[in-house]
Amino acid sequence: MVKNGRNDSFDGKAIRAARKKMRLSQVELAEGITTQATISLVENQNRVPNADVLLAILDRLNLDMSEFVSGDFLTQKAKELLGKVVLQMKHEALQEFAEFEKALSQNAPTIQAYYILKAEEASYHHDDFSKVVHYADLAVDKKTPSLGDFYLFYAYRQMATNYFLQGDMVAAKEKFMLASELEPDLLTANDLEFHVALQSRQRYVDFLIKRGDLDKAAAILNDALTALHKRVDLFWVPDLSELLAKVEAQRGNAAEAKRQLHYARVAAYLSNRQTAEKRLAELDTVEF
Repeated sequence: MVKNGRNDSFDGKAIRAARKKMRLSQVELAEGITTQATISLVENQNRVPNADVLLAILDRLNLDMSEFVSGDFLTQKAKELLGKVVLQMKHEALQEFAEFEKALSQNAPTIQAYYILKAEEASYHHDDFSKVVHYADLAVDKKTPSLGDFYLFYAYRQMATNYFLQGDMVAAKEKFMLASELEPDLLTANDLEFHVALQSRQRYVDFLIKRGDLDKAAAILNDALTALHKRVDLFWVPDLSELLAKVEAQRGNAAEAKRQLHYARVAAYLSNRQTAEKRLAELDTVEF
C-alpha cells in the first residue's frame, strides 16, 4: 500500500485509482453511500471513513479489504474491536468484526486479536464449545504474536470458563491457574481491564465452589473487594459480596454471610443498581 499524506495507515490513492479505472466520478462513487465531499477527503487522505462506508466503497470498486488496508490500520481496528467486545462486552461489535475478519486473519500483528474475537464469537452464538477452546488455544500459542499479557490472560480465561461449563474440571483448573498468573494488578489496571479481571474472578470462584475449595474462593473474593474499596469502586461490590455471602454460608459462617448480603444490598442501593437492590432486599434481613 502507498503510504503518504496526512494518514499513513490509509491509502486514499488506491480509492482514486480504482474509481478512475472504473470510470466513475466522485459523485457516482458516493451515490447511496456518502457524499462527494467525503469521497474527496478520503482520496486526499484527509479522512478515514467508518467501517460501513469503507466497506461499501470497497465493494463498489471491487477492492478486497485485506489488500487495501495497511497493517497499521488493521492493528488500530483490532484494538478497537477488542476494546468493544472484550473490555466493554459490547457483543454487537462482533458484526463489525465479521467485516474485518479476513483482513485481521492475514495480518501477523492482528492474528491474536482475530483468534480471541473468533473464540468470543463462537461463545456468544453458543457454537460447539470446542471452537471456543480451539481459537483461544491458538491465541496463546507461542507462535502467535502477542498483543500483551492482558490478552493472553483473557484467552486462558476463555478456555477455562468453557472447560468448566462442559464439566472438564481438570482442564478448567489448569487454564484458570494460567489465567491467574497473568491477571492484571487490581490496583494499577485501567478501569476496563479491572472489571474484566473481576468478572474472571467471579467465574473462577464459581469453579472453586463447585470443587468445594471454599477457603480459596473466600480469599479471592475478599482480595477483590479490598481492591474495590481502595479504588472507591462500587460497581462489582453487590455481585462479589453476594457471592462471598454464598461462600461463607457454605463454610458455616452464618453471621459473616448475613453481613456480606447486607453490604451487597447497600452497595447496590448506593450505585443505583435498582434491579439488584430489589432482589437483594428480599434476602437481606438487616433493616436500614
